[in-house]
Amino acid sequence: MNKRFPHVVAVALACFVLMPAHAEPEGITTGKMLQAQAEARIETLTTEALKKEIDGNPDLVLIDIRMPSEIEKMGGQIDATQNENVPRGWLEHRVTRLAQSKDTPIVVYCGAGVRSPLAAQTLMDMGYTNVRDYPAGFLAWREAGLAVK
Repeated sequence: MNKRFPHVVAVALACFVLMPAHAEPEGITTGKMLQAQAEARIETLTTEALKKEIDGNPDLVLIDIRMPSEIEKMGGQIDATQNENVPRGWLEHRVTRLAQSKDTPIVVYCGAGVRSPLAAQTLMDMGYTNVRDYPAGFLAWREAGLAVK
């Protein structure tokens, strides 16, 4: 075996470790950047505030933007009569079936708050004026011991 082999491996490993995981191309707005912009613009709800909103506002439209397969793998959804599943990829096309007034109170959520800020931003861009995000997501709701279905 070549005596230099451990050194070559060490140098290659050091280069790999020091290399950024994702190169951010110049002039491109990344998903992380879009998410940060959305988070700065949208109102958010805590778990306690969302529970209160669900219990007290029958006009609320609660939108779970996860795919049905995610819902199944994660163990369900928030158990609320206002809850609707509209996958993120279909949101723009299906939301008007649920919210026909621009002032409809809407809360969006996903599993852990990665996609929901972008969904909330999209709804605001569409003209909805009463949109909020539940960034803690389904996982935090379930961990809090609240009702799931």
